[in-house]
Amino acid sequence: MGSTSTASAGGIIRVDRGQAGYPSFLDGIPSPPESLYIRGSLPPAPRVALVGSRAADDYGMSMARKLGCELAEAGVCVVSGGAGGIDTAVLSGCLDGGGLPVAVLGTGPDIAYPASNRELFERLAREGALVSEYPPGTEGRSFQFPKRNRIISGLSLGVVVVRAAEKSGSLITARLAVRQGRLVMAVPGPAGERLSAGVHGLLRNGARLVESAEDILSELSISKGGQRSLELVARPPDLTQGERKLIEALGPDGGSVDDLVTRIGMSSSEVASALLQMELKGLVEQRPGMVYKVARWLHAAAVGTQEGA
Repeated sequence: MGSTSTASAGGIIRVDRGQAGYPSFLDGIPSPPESLYIRGSLPPAPRVALVGSRAADDYGMSMARKLGCELAEAGVCVVSGGAGGIDTAVLSGCLDGGGLPVAVLGTGPDIAYPASNRELFERLAREGALVSEYPPGTEGRSFQFPKRNRIISGLSLGVVVVRAAEKSGSLITARLAVRQGRLVMAVPGPAGERLSAGVHGLLRNGARLVESAEDILSELSISKGGQRSLELVARPPDLTQGERKLIEALGPDGGSVDDLVTRIGMSSSEVASALLQMELKGLVEQRPGMVYKVARWLHAAAVGTQEGA
């Protein structure tokens, strides 16, 4: 495989895995794309994904635009899909804040889908980036959009879900983020509303509650100006004593719920509940056979570091 990217028509660059310019974040995820087609320039700043419902309400659209703008002003690159609703509001807000947003598409990077976002996509190509694993000319098919969600979360330090019903595609992105060791955050909505159900479910299961860009920066240990390592850090935020205990008990080889019950003396229900919350935080990963392992980005040294802090 070569060491340089390949230029395509229309200012689109193809970058193959292993080449210079291929995002290192994607190398560590399950099923990384073998090639990316990039129209524009993928920013090097710390990246945070914001996703949500296509059929968003005024509250969701306003919050998404506000968060996108505030994160841009803090020097953070916003990543989203290219759909209508929350995606559109997030990307527009980031542009308004002078940021460098990235839209990950389920079509080729030269296809405006939905057509109503054509003008937005042209601006993104000039001021941010359009990214796809599909070559130019690829029209949208239903299976391609859920598949691209792994790239949205994979490019990012964490994923924020703004508005989502119980079966929203945004929850797919959240689940993928968990498997990739990314932090999942959610913006609470009014009680009892359909578009609050998905995010409130995430919050009940351990996602971090965020209401502002400042909350997001704090959860990801990013200072204003985007100062943070561009690789996932080994020191996770706010490890509890119970989480440290479970991580130590899992060790390098991992274990099942029954293994952990034997090793640390907690009940099976306590262990299962704790592992679910840790999985949502990206601290552990569930493997085939209901075996849990410490997330790849979380090195054992992080536990000792946190204890000594």
